[in-house]
Amino acid sequence: MSELDARVDALVDELLAFSPLAYRVGKQALHASMEVPLSAGLVMEGRMYGFLRTTEDFREGVQAFKDKRRPRFQGK
Repeated sequence: MSELDARVDALVDELLAFSPLAYRVGKQALHASMEVPLSAGLVMEGRMYGFLRTTEDFREGVQAFKDKRRPRFQGK
């Protein structure tokens, strides 16, 4: 396996550890922000972050951090 393949595999493993909901919302924010001025994109990002803070995955992430364990995200 080449060094590039190893780095790609490591990046994929890192991305798979993220909350699927946060990953999906992040992708939406990136795509949507390309169509609007920076100020509107920042407002949109703030709203999406506010939404994510209300999710079960957010609470799980905080609890996992407190418990010093890996989070078990469910995309909720």
